[in-house]
Amino acid sequence: MARPIRMPPLGTTSDELRIVEWLKEEGDEVALGEPLLAVETDKATLEVEAVSAGTLLRIVRATGAVVDVGDVVAYVGAPGDEVPAETEDEPSSTAPGGERAAQAPRSSQVAASPAVRRLAAEHGVDLALVRGSGPGGRVEKRDVLSRVERAPADAELVSPQRQALARRLSRAATVPQFSAGVTVDMTSAAALLERERAAGIAGLTYTHLLLRAIATVLRAHPEMSVLWVDEGPRRRRLERVDVGLAVAGEDALLVVTIPEPDRVPLAELVELSDRAAAEARAGRLSERFGSPAAVTLSNLGMVGVDRFTALVDPEQTAILAAGAVVERPGATSDGIGLVPQLELTLTADHRVVDGMVAGRFLAALRALLEGGEPRAGAP
Repeated sequence: MARPIRMPPLGTTSDELRIVEWLKEEGDEVALGEPLLAVETDKATLEVEAVSAGTLLRIVRATGAVVDVGDVVAYVGAPGDEVPAETEDEPSSTAPGGERAAQAPRSSQVAASPAVRRLAAEHGVDLALVRGSGPGGRVEKRDVLSRVERAPADAELVSPQRQALARRLSRAATVPQFSAGVTVDMTSAAALLERERAAGIAGLTYTHLLLRAIATVLRAHPEMSVLWVDEGPRRRRLERVDVGLAVAGEDALLVVTIPEPDRVPLAELVELSDRAAAEARAGRLSERFGSPAAVTLSNLGMVGVDRFTALVDPEQTAILAAGAVVERPGATSDGIGLVPQLELTLTADHRVVDGMVAGRFLAALRALLEGGEPRAGAP
């Protein structure tokens, strides 16, 4: 019997996902863990890996279909295995020419061919704003070109990534949030960075030390590893301690997930971070870099920013804004001298955590970076 491939959550609190490309065709052999299709969320395009090996016997949901988490999108098995003729998850209508129709679009998702989507992306057109003239409201090439021709001559076209970011940040502005900050003596961290670089870890930066420190403190403060879910409403506790990382793309801010950065050697952490950033900028994230994370790190120190406050992503609980490590007057063992200091500002979703919880998290993070140990919930 053929085995169904169901749509995984992909680390998003939104159940609605759109298939943008099948990476395999019916009849192709599929290996366990091999990328099978690409799916678009409101954050990025993620690759879905096969959870079963065999022959791709049937594709249930076509490119452009909007699907829910848990929907059957394909069947895998051995040649000749029986494939269900119809399932409750599968749309029963067919498109002209005998092709199976994509599920009717919902919310901002729009029915359009891959060619039309590429054309829209080239011209920075948001398909959600285009009235389709095709069957069932499907957006055609002429609809996109008409939209481009009507744009004001001085209008600046933005990429789909920038449009998605704008929508997400508009949602973020509605989240009740607060900020708290600390100043960290980075003497110990600077010495560690110098030692590890001298030992041959190329590309190691304060960002990697912060990623590891955040994950370490999150394990000691599990009350921070919680997400707010609107439908309920309720809190969702995360089992893994992954950490988000803000990455500057060509025309948008991207967020990738670094899997458990406190449980890998620093050299491997550098490679993981580089790979995740490269995939994000290329517009195609693998599943491991798209899993849910409660806390994201945003570091602007490399461009000389001393301190700043960031907005919490609506699908996360907190964001830690890190500035540059700057030498300032401070107390040393020899009296007053120049001390490398780092300004950290944590912005948190007040629905999930209160000021005391955020304060304890920051205090533990500072203690760890200064050479101490994180304390589990001690005031």
